[in-house]
Amino acid sequence: MNKIVLLIILFSLECYAQNKLLGILPLKEGKVNYTSVLEVNGTSKEELYNCANYWLMNSGDYQNEIISTDDKNEQITGKGSFKELWGPNDYPELYVDVLQTIRLQFRNGRYQYSITNFIVKKPGMETQLEIYKMKNKKYMKYNKSFYKRIDAKIKKIIISLEKSMIISMPVEK
Repeated sequence: MNKIVLLIILFSLECYAQNKLLGILPLKEGKVNYTSVLEVNGTSKEELYNCANYWLMNSGDYQNEIISTDDKNEQITGKGSFKELWGPNDYPELYVDVLQTIRLQFRNGRYQYSITNFIVKKPGMETQLEIYKMKNKKYMKYNKSFYKRIDAKIKKIIISLEKSMIISMPVEK
């Protein structure tokens, strides 16, 4: 009986350890996925939609574009990208574009963001982030720092989004 309980505990720990790519990037169903539901009390769905729309159009350090919206102001889907260094040296040819899909859903008083579908793009090649450079073990140490930089960049994007959703849009005169 004790052996069965021990196996169940070990199996559950193993499954939990697999919820992050190299212990860094969060995974959901095998794909890198940053998602959360946040509450913004006293804010209507339309106000949240407008703030998110404004944020996507004026996001500053990273490029975003809106690819679809719905007519009920309940959802926005966008594509974003930024450049990140792959490898140990800061050479221009070692920078790659990291593309991602940003999906925002709105309800009165809360919204959900989901940042998924990460693609690494360089001239002549596009690869899912989850499998980029994982074929050879020698790339493992570079991947770890590459993924740490991507994680830091995505967390900055999320902080920027959260600030934008709390602060109302500037009023145009």
